Amino acid sequence: MNTIINMFKKMPFSVLILIFAVSLPQYAGAQNTDALKILMITGGGPWHDYNTQKDQIRNGLLERLSNIEITTDYEGADTLTMESTDFFFSRHLKNDWAADFDVVIYNHCNLQVKDEAYVKRIIAEHVKHKLPAVMLHCPMHLYQYAAGDAPQAWWDFTGAVSYVHEKENHPNTPSYTIEVLEPQNPIMKSYPRSWRTPAGELYLIIDLADGVTALSHAYSVETGAYVETAWTHEYQGIRVFSSTLGHHNVSMGSDVNLNLVASGVLWAAGKLEEDGSPAPGYEGERGLGWISLWDDTLNGWLESGYALDWTSATWYGRGGNERMTLADAWNTRAEKSFRLDGDTLVVEGDKRNLFYDGRIEGGYFKNFEFKVDVYTTPGSASGIYFHTRYEEEGTPAYGYEAKINASRAGESKTGSLAGAREVKTAAHKDNEWFSYYIKVDGKKVTVKVNGKTVNEFTERANADGPGRLHHGTIGIEAVGPDSRVLFRNPMIRLLPD
Repeated sequence: MNTIINMFKKMPFSVLILIFAVSLPQYAGAQNTDALKILMITGGGPWHDYNTQKDQIRNGLLERLSNIEITTDYEGADTLTMESTDFFFSRHLKNDWAADFDVVIYNHCNLQVKDEAYVKRIIAEHVKHKLPAVMLHCPMHLYQYAAGDAPQAWWDFTGAVSYVHEKENHPNTPSYTIEVLEPQNPIMKSYPRSWRTPAGELYLIIDLADGVTALSHAYSVETGAYVETAWTHEYQGIRVFSSTLGHHNVSMGSDVNLNLVASGVLWAAGKLEEDGSPAPGYEGERGLGWISLWDDTLNGWLESGYALDWTSATWYGRGGNERMTLADAWNTRAEKSFRLDGDTLVVEGDKRNLFYDGRIEGGYFKNFEFKVDVYTTPGSASGIYFHTRYEEEGTPAYGYEAKINASRAGESKTGSLAGAREVKTAAHKDNEWFSYYIKVDGKKVTVKVNGKTVNEFTERANADGPGRLHHGTIGIEAVGPDSRVLFRNPMIRLLPD
């Protein structure tokens, strides 16, 4: 220790300054980045569970972003009838309340407010203090009963005229598919090009304000037309991001939606980079764009080996007196080689494969990052297929397989790309969890184990045939009854095509 101290004593002061400057860049950057102060206004109305949603949004932002401070105003919890939603949020009655924040999230429903001055005062505070806003679901329908021209003023602020939603079978309206209109917009960079929402209530947009950029839309079965579901615009120099999704907790709390909200908050506050990443100092531990591919079910995954009867009269509701939905089929499929134990997928049994066919682009992936935690037992093996397709039996002909194996004889080791590039020694041991990461970017595949790159492969430009990089789904392999491998936390982050 004394030798090291003496060495530093002999160094010129300028050299010491350089050493510390180079070694502490992240610390210095964090110190020079102001915390982003977020206000969330939420509550009101008998139609939404804001008590749950306020926590979903708060926790979702804190997971995805760092260096943020969230103040939550939750009021109107006792408004259980439509007639009782004519209340004012107390903060909106104060002067210069907007001066204390960098962006406001509105997820509230005091629908019956009729006071013109109250509505216009909210907008005036935003204009006075140049305070950006994020509108989630119900704000698009608010203040339509207010006096004077307050409704139009509010619609100008949100960027759209909207006061109705699909009503057939309400409140159990069917799910709808959101499609991206502006994939190059920073907010939508890691958003799925298409996504089937877990629940419905689609807002119908009557008109968009001038200068609005529509980011996504969905098809309304009631109107027979597409309607916008998210957009951005500037209102008197203020950035406003709006999304109509969020009536149900399962939608509001989904990974896809929380990624969108986080990106919208950053964009509104001027903290979102052109590539869709947070500005330096605001990247959270989870990061933006990651989407879990299962929760406590395997809904959206199909097991091969005739675990499902594709010819059944009830499959996809074809024929018969009993109509089986896709969700019913997923829930009732036979679990043969793949089963969930809590949040852990246990893979053991006959040789089969499990393919993703769920709500995220229907498994039609091209460029992406995929990661999953894996645990192998001695003599066991598995693999992750990508750019592949569902096949009822045998090894999939499409795409590639990243192997998993620490000790099984005669099998490629973990990180190997079957038939393309081998890894001779596994970078992990049996009986321990390790992180497995696969990235596809154009013609390049990168495989990592515990954060360390173990394989890089670039496919030749003129590669042809099914076993090539093109697009496709994710699959998991079961090699046979003498193998037991565990998986948990499978997540994908989509990259621009």
